[in-house]
Amino acid sequence: TYFRWWLGTRLSEIPAVHLVSGTPLKAWHLRFLGARIGRRCIINSVTISVPELVEVGDDVCLGTFVNIENARVEGGRLMIGRVTIEAGAAVDSYSILENDTHVGKRSRIGGQSALAEGRITPDGEVWSGAPARKIAESGTPAAAPASLGGLSSLLRNLGFLVGAALVAVLFYIPVFPSFVLIDAIDERWLNVFYNVESWWEAFPVFFLLALPASALLLLVTVLLAGALRLCLPRQREGRFSLQGSEYFWKWQLSTVLDTSLQVLHGLYASVYVRSWLRIMGTQVGRDAEVSTAEGIVPELLELGEASFVADGAMLGDEEQRDGWMILRRTRIGNRSFVGNGAYVPDGAIFPEDVLLGVQSSAPANAELRPGQTWLGSPPIHLPARETIAAQDPALTYHPSNSRRWARAVVEGLRITIPLAFVITAGYVTVFETMPLLEQGDWLGFALSLAGAGVVYGVLAFGAVWLAKWILIGRYRSMLAPMWTLFVWTSEAVTSLYETLAVPALLNFLRGTPMMPWALRLLGVKVGRGAWINTCDITEFDCVSIGEDAELNDHSGPQTHLFEDRVMRIGQVRIGARACVGVRSTVLYDASVGENARLGPLTLVAKGEHIPDNSSWEGTPAVPQSRLQGSVASMSSSGSGL
Repeated sequence: TYFRWWLGTRLSEIPAVHLVSGTPLKAWHLRFLGARIGRRCIINSVTISVPELVEVGDDVCLGTFVNIENARVEGGRLMIGRVTIEAGAAVDSYSILENDTHVGKRSRIGGQSALAEGRITPDGEVWSGAPARKIAESGTPAAAPASLGGLSSLLRNLGFLVGAALVAVLFYIPVFPSFVLIDAIDERWLNVFYNVESWWEAFPVFFLLALPASALLLLVTVLLAGALRLCLPRQREGRFSLQGSEYFWKWQLSTVLDTSLQVLHGLYASVYVRSWLRIMGTQVGRDAEVSTAEGIVPELLELGEASFVADGAMLGDEEQRDGWMILRRTRIGNRSFVGNGAYVPDGAIFPEDVLLGVQSSAPANAELRPGQTWLGSPPIHLPARETIAAQDPALTYHPSNSRRWARAVVEGLRITIPLAFVITAGYVTVFETMPLLEQGDWLGFALSLAGAGVVYGVLAFGAVWLAKWILIGRYRSMLAPMWTLFVWTSEAVTSLYETLAVPALLNFLRGTPMMPWALRLLGVKVGRGAWINTCDITEFDCVSIGEDAELNDHSGPQTHLFEDRVMRIGQVRIGARACVGVRSTVLYDASVGENARLGPLTLVAKGEHIPDNSSWEGTPAVPQSRLQGSVASMSSSGSGL
């Protein structure tokens, strides 16, 4: 049973289904996998562990990166259960539903919320937070827009299909000029296919040729994406039908951005991302830093000067429910900070110098003041912010021109090298397999392609392993200002890991006995029998995972944060037989004791220790017994937080 679940999950992750997220085609895809999906549902980039045990009613809206984790590992066992979402319900972005959960009719689960195993929301209620609890009644629904007729609906579905194909082509066309460049150089001066006998001799030659080709590929991709954006209508604030043209055009541009996170991953968290976002229509202030932000509505997003958006933040995701899409302008003020995995809904207006912590939800605009710090879901105002000893401004907020150029060079190489590696692998595969095809040996050709895939995965991991030990050596606890060589090289190693090692090999090893061995090679200390279903590890040597520990999907030790533009790295220890829940985070200088359990979407703050043999849940984490009593009393009284 475990093997079948593992294999099905890995196989379902291969297709590029993000191209149809947010369209009626997504519902058909989930039905094909076994889920029961009602009519007129809007389903964005949702992950489902066991689709055949999921039932979704009519007119349901599921937001971006909703995790329906109805299968997880705890105590050495695979826990599987049903998830039911009844008609008219909405589950907002970055939320989690575990096994044996039930969302009632016209209920709503707010963004960055967790509905843990066995919990039920009654009809017509709004639940929010980690863990989710009742905060309000749903109220009277807005009148739904008129439904489309049969022909109109068919044409709309065809439009989404053509739009998805257009985005795929947009990111595929630039491959051809890059290959033409390599062929032209090779044919004129090298003739590798005729002068070299073995693939390992051809590999370094093709890699050198692929460096300028990958730069050309990036340039052409960005230009084509910019041209497409100019052809699309401008996005504007307002309420629009999910069946109308405004939604279609918004979906089209969002799909370009989502695809860019995969194809142009290296651009993010670099000095070049500001130009990319400006081309897409975002207003970006000077010296803003943006990592892999999700949910962006580009023409309605403003990022202030020296603002900072960390990895995986949900930034300006629109509201969808009752057949309508609501778009509002989102603004992040000067020198404000949005932490890793934080949730900022559309319409949020951050004043200057606001800090929203890791895995936290943004408070209401009326509560925000300059200089504030907020943490948690629901957010808690912290009266004081931890400060770091004064750093040289030339290394944080006001770098010299020479440092700007040096970083641009390092990050330029960081962006082009992974693409060059992929292009080289393609050329070497052709070099090795085409003779078999020319001889009509189809079986040998197929086996050679399979072998090439395995070799590519091993070589990609080996390249990351080599880069890590040469450029960094062993990670240790330290402070490093952002405008220093160590930070640039460390981010380069992380980018190589995420763009080469993870998609080529480690994603397929998640949940297998091979995953701990691969992580040990990178420096992670992993005990025997550990079960690891996540790749979210960066400063490898700073992580210790005990025997028989369990790390569920999208969870991970967060061994660094950027605070006041200073990279702070610390140790994370996860004890023997500890269980870390789905999308839970353990910050640096924190530890999880033996036999401890963390529920879904749990945040262990920096410097904290989770005692042995205890269960914790929530953002930030508190003992589970306290939370269960709080949720029960609030559900019976109808009060909220």
